[in-house]
Amino acid sequence: MANYRTPGVYIEEISKFPPSVAQVETAIPAFVGYTEKAKEKEEDLSETLHRVPKRITSMLEYEVHFGFPKKETALGIIITETDGEKSIKVTEATMANKSPFLMYYGMQMYFANGGGPCYIVSVNSYEDAIANNSVSPVQFADLSEGLTTLEKEDEPTLLVFPDATSLANHSDFYNLYNNALAQCKKLQDRFTIIDTYTDDEDIEMNAPEGVRNVISSDLEEIKYGAVYFPYLDSILDYHYDENSLQITHNTNQPSLLSDTNVSLTNISDERSGMGALVANLTTADTALQALSAPEALANASTVTQTLQPIVDSLMAIADAANNVVNNANSAAKNANEDAAVSAGAASAATDLENGIGEASAINTLINSLNGHLETIEAATGGTAVKTESAAAVAALTGVENTIQAIEGLIAPAVIDAITAASAVDPDAGPLDGYMLGEIKNTDSATYNNIKTAINNLPLRLPPSTTMAGIYARVDSARGVWKAPANVSVKYIVKPSKKITNDIQDRLNVDTTAGKSINAIRTFTGKGTLVWGARTLAGNDNEWRYVPVRRFFNMVEESVQQATEQFVFEPNDANTWTKVKAMITNFLNLQWKAGALAGPTPESAYYVKIGLGETMTAQDILEGKMIVEIGMAAVRPAEFIVLKFSHKMQEA
Repeated sequence: MANYRTPGVYIEEISKFPPSVAQVETAIPAFVGYTEKAKEKEEDLSETLHRVPKRITSMLEYEVHFGFPKKETALGIIITETDGEKSIKVTEATMANKSPFLMYYGMQMYFANGGGPCYIVSVNSYEDAIANNSVSPVQFADLSEGLTTLEKEDEPTLLVFPDATSLANHSDFYNLYNNALAQCKKLQDRFTIIDTYTDDEDIEMNAPEGVRNVISSDLEEIKYGAVYFPYLDSILDYHYDENSLQITHNTNQPSLLSDTNVSLTNISDERSGMGALVANLTTADTALQALSAPEALANASTVTQTLQPIVDSLMAIADAANNVVNNANSAAKNANEDAAVSAGAASAATDLENGIGEASAINTLINSLNGHLETIEAATGGTAVKTESAAAVAALTGVENTIQAIEGLIAPAVIDAITAASAVDPDAGPLDGYMLGEIKNTDSATYNNIKTAINNLPLRLPPSTTMAGIYARVDSARGVWKAPANVSVKYIVKPSKKITNDIQDRLNVDTTAGKSINAIRTFTGKGTLVWGARTLAGNDNEWRYVPVRRFFNMVEESVQQATEQFVFEPNDANTWTKVKAMITNFLNLQWKAGALAGPTPESAYYVKIGLGETMTAQDILEGKMIVEIGMAAVRPAEFIVLKFSHKMQEA
């Protein structure tokens, strides 16, 4: 009671309610791996988030701080062409060439399956990791250091390593998880979701390097982890660099050389025809020069009669020249489509552009010559006829020069390209050796078909990140005490392996070491479901199930944080009563929610505290307040047995 010294009226508030326990979050995973970048702000280059746990709540926030995936550069693109029909096949890169960094894709699966707030620990950037070790960029030391930084963070409740399957060997992989389990044992507030190093059940169950032989056997550690199998083929799209994906084009037809040779034959025919026309030009030129004689200038009709055959010849020359250009363009295009003659064809294409310009010049000169003829026909004086005739001679000379230029440009370029093409393997298609980005503008149909095939390629991922999202989804919808099993897996096509009952028998029950592996299976009419909820301590009656271990984690952490307010409070009956009431109320809420088994609160849990009950006088002298809490946690109905019998007829 306060010590009152001044007369007056005073108000005192008397606390009638006990303090409460606030339930801690149960599904806050921490993802440890490699990212494209790690920045708090894009413009601040000095402030890095490498090895700094960062809390995020969405995929957009991840992209802002940590960027995008490492683009694939080695997807296999194979085009097989038969009788003009192309079939396209895209294959995943081999492990040696495939990007080892899976964090971004794992985060997509996490949020797609119900994930919420989480922590990201970027241990290094893609670029720096590859620079340090191009053969094996994902390093045990990096991931272990990232795990160590999480020890100082209180909020994370799940540990996940999306990039761990890219470690160099089984030993590094499972030792990383052993370190994570050791941290869980030490802090007692988190749980590890474990992948297998391969998706081969025989290796993981039986081989010396498999999970059952390499993972820890310490019961106090393995009760804090659960293994999931197999990998998942997701519907996510690969990110890739179009200019680094090379096309293999196989064809059962001859190459385009046959079409090219047809064009060359046409060129030869047209050039022969042009030769005759050019010879006629010499005669026409002589006739036109004769028009400048004084006796010819008096009669315009004589001029036009002389020029008209010349104009007809020029029109034929123009048609022939255009045909040469068109055929040459077709020939060079055919040659250019074959990667083996790209250099020669490129040269041909440049010369063809010039040739097309020259052919256009012929038409311009012909139009000019026709204009001169019209002026001559209308002329009444010899001077005008002479002037226009001289201009016509100049135009004709330009036509002759242009034709010679076309012959000089087109013929060698196309012939060189075709000569180079003749050495090409007839089984190699025209797109063979090209990069995907190079055919975007030249063969847009094939380009789009290849992109569709790449997007249809399932992206295979280890299941831990997906399971982290499922944990969060189940916790939010039901509670941490509900087993994260018999629930659908989103964003996947199928598991990488089909698990049968016989295979799951061996995965679920390990009679030797008790290390259970949870299966993810596909069922007809139901889709893909998580079909297991056991910790690694699969033979232990106390900690066999994931929801039991995680529920105890939640209660322990929640009660621990709530009772911190009583540190240094008097260790007497008043404090004991408050603590007992606080914990009892909290457990009663858990019982009402369905987390504790029993028809009455008394059968579901108990809370004991007091002198002679949980403490001795010596404990009180030593400053110890001991609370004993017992809970009958609900356990999943893993095996439902239906017994049937014949009922005897009674009447």
